[in-house]
Amino acid sequence: MYKFFLYTMLIILYLGLAKALSPSEIGIHYLQNERGFSKLISAPDSSVILVDTHATGFLIKTYYQKYRVISGYDTVEELIVRTSKEFAHKNLKNIGMSLYRKTPEKEEFLPLPPGSLYIGNREFGSWKKNKKGEYRWTFSKAYKNFPRYLGWGTFRPTEEFYRELRSKVALNEPFYGLHGEFGPQGKVTRENFPQFFKEERMKKVEMKSLLIEYFKENF
Repeated sequence: MYKFFLYTMLIILYLGLAKALSPSEIGIHYLQNERGFSKLISAPDSSVILVDTHATGFLIKTYYQKYRVISGYDTVEELIVRTSKEFAHKNLKNIGMSLYRKTPEKEEFLPLPPGSLYIGNREFGSWKKNKKGEYRWTFSKAYKNFPRYLGWGTFRPTEEFYRELRSKVALNEPFYGLHGEFGPQGKVTRENFPQFFKEERMKKVEMKSLLIEYFKENF
């Protein structure tokens, strides 16, 4: 029993040191919560979309999130950060959502559908009537790639969608679409961020099985 305890403590110590000294940690920003975006994102008219999240490590876990950062100048980049456990778990329900938006006038931290920053802004597009008589948001030619960047697929917001969006923002409540199209349970998100929803990623592994395999290999 004493040997088992000693081995366990040594493993924890080793993993802790390995984590602290790991080269992979060098140059990776740490995000405690959503307020940390202010220091990471400098470009105006920027939207940060959560596209992936995962944890590494066995006994001591490190949490990472991957973002797609879109700016109003039609530029897109990917950003990987290390996060707190609390922030990682909190946003498991916000895959495919915009967690942060920045304009020259303000910042927004409320989880909203991707592209919420640009809908209704005449600098980026306009409302156009379709054959059904519905007005839907259409980006101008300068931003024609935005629907693909945003993970919209064939989805185009209606005026009703926009009104409900603004209503939720006024109430400081997250918005996942008129019919829950966005987020991990939403049809639009699942169709346009398929990598996150691969079957092998969703399988659960029992801790007991992991422990047995670990000690078989190492002791």
